[in-house]
Amino acid sequence: MTGYPHFPNCLWWAGRGDGKVETMTVADQIAAIARTQDALVTRGQALAAGMSKAALRHTLERGRWQRVARGVYATFSGPLQARHRLRAALLYAGPDAVVSGADACRAYGLRYVPAAAIATVLVPNSVQRAATSFAHVRRVRRLPGRRNVLGGLPVAPPERAVVDTCIRLTSLQDIRALICEAVQKGLTSPDALRSALGGARWRGAREIRIALDDVTAGCRSAPECELRDLVRQSSVLDEPRWNVPLPGVTDGTLIPDACWPDARVVVEIDSAEWHRYGDRVEHTEQRRARYAALGWTVVPISPRRLRSEPAAVLAQIEAAVQVGITRRARYA
Repeated sequence: MTGYPHFPNCLWWAGRGDGKVETMTVADQIAAIARTQDALVTRGQALAAGMSKAALRHTLERGRWQRVARGVYATFSGPLQARHRLRAALLYAGPDAVVSGADACRAYGLRYVPAAAIATVLVPNSVQRAATSFAHVRRVRRLPGRRNVLGGLPVAPPERAVVDTCIRLTSLQDIRALICEAVQKGLTSPDALRSALGGARWRGAREIRIALDDVTAGCRSAPECELRDLVRQSSVLDEPRWNVPLPGVTDGTLIPDACWPDARVVVEIDSAEWHRYGDRVEHTEQRRARYAALGWTVVPISPRRLRSEPAAVLAQIEAAVQVGITRRARYA
């Protein structure tokens, strides 16, 4: 090697395998590493490439590089993007680290994810990393399998990502929304989520189990889960059938949110997202007309009323079911 080893422009000789030798500067080596890591390098990688501690310190002081995390540097001075922070979390956590939590959920296309959540990475139980403000490093006994859904970054399976996101959530409503969405989109199943949760007893584990019970019962959205909470408070209502085809309709085109077949009553939650815009308004009207033609009573409920007037909503459903049962008994 020639040049001065404490400067990043010193030379390395590298064999090409054909008997010839070509030279690479330390800067070239570091650039090659950075190209595979979103322009980030670790302190260990820079020193192993031949950069001295003094040169590293000088590069940082001059502002050519910037420190992203402890022992992790961006080889540029511009603003960091979300991917840089994710890559930095993985480099900080070690070669076996896997992205989980909110970033992994977003990679799977889930929407009900907290926007401000810091990166979560999973590492083997043997890995020790100090707490950091830019990433949550979780030690696990067994690392989950890796998925390639984030441009080459290793990502945990959906069920693990959802559970790790729920750990950071404090609202049962938010937990239900995320779990219902993941199951509704077919990314995972209640059984897989239960397996990922295991016997956990940390904060939020109870709420996750409540949400999983709701999904197993057939609920497919947070408002439906809240409706189930309300119905279970009733002394006169049985558990309805959740999201199953209407009895007697074999083509599967009528699937009410909740259904009491003995009373011929259905409840549909009219969220603005699904029922009040574009051609969905007309579609909802056509559905209601079909229910009426088949002799079913529809009780429409908005999520807002469900949360602001729960007693009135429950009384309305109870009255509809009792009238339906009486009517059917009269004409039986």
